Amino acid sequence: MIMTKRLTLTPGTIDDLPALEEIDNECGRYFAFDPPSGEHEDNHDCPLEECLTAGDIPPGVAKEDYKRENYYFYCIRQGGALIGFLSYYLEYQRRDTAYLCVFYIKEACRSSGLGAEIVRALAAKLAAAGFKFIKTHCSLRNAVSLRFWVRNGFDRITEVECTGNLYPGHFGGLGLVKAV
Repeated sequence: MIMTKRLTLTPGTIDDLPALEEIDNECGRYFAFDPPSGEHEDNHDCPLEECLTAGDIPPGVAKEDYKRENYYFYCIRQGGALIGFLSYYLEYQRRDTAYLCVFYIKEACRSSGLGAEIVRALAAKLAAAGFKFIKTHCSLRNAVSLRFWVRNGFDRITEVECTGNLYPGHFGGLGLVKAV
C-alpha cells in the first residue's frame, strides 16, 4: 500500500475490475491519437484483467526474461472511491530502475495536484527500496501528458521513437526518466 495526504494506493484485485474498466473506457480516448497497439512496441495495451492476473510485460523486456514478482498494479483511491490506477515494473533494464507502465487518473479528479502527489509518493517508495530511476514512455501527440511528466521531474529524454513524421497512422513517443 502507498499512502499520500489525500490518497491511498492499494494493490488491484480482480474484484476491482468492473470499476477499473469504467475508468479504462475514459482513458481510451486519450490513446486514440496513436495507431492501435501491435504496430509499435511501446504502444502496448494490456487488457486490465491480464494486468491484474498475469501482469504486463513492459516494452523492451523479452517474455522469457519477464518476472511477475517485479510487476505491481495499484488502484488509486480518494476517500474510498476508485479514481485511477497505475502499474510499474522493477529492475527494468537495470537493477536500479523502475518502469512506470501506466498511470491514469479520472479527468474529473485532475488539476488538483493529485498526480504530482502520487509521483512524489512512488518516487519516495522506490528510493527507499534502493531504486535510483523511474522511466516511462509518452506519446509525442499527448502534450498534456508530456507537460505533466516534465513538471514532475521526468526531465531526461532516453529515446525518441517514431515511424516517420506524425502523420495519421504513424507513431511517435518519448522515453523519459526521473532520478529518485
